Amino acid sequence: MSEPLCRMCLEAEDVTVATICDHITPHKGDLDLFYNGPFQSLCKYHHDSTKHKEESGKVVVRYGADGWPL
Repeated sequence: MSEPLCRMCLEAEDVTVATICDHITPHKGDLDLFYNGPFQSLCKYHHDSTKHKEESGKVVVRYGADGWPL
C-alpha cells in the first residue's frame, strides 16, 4: 500500500493507520473505476462516517489540529 496512513486524519495532523482502500470517485458499478481507481487510504471511522456523509450530499466540516476548519 502506497499510503499506509489515513488521508483525512493526516489533514488534521493526526496519525492513524489506514484500514480501507476507498474509491475517491464512487464507482457505481463501473468496473474500470472499481479496479483502477483513483483510490485513497482511509481509517474505518472516516470511511464509514465522513466519506459516507460527503457522498450523501451533506456538508462536512473537518478541523485541523489547531481547531480551525480545513
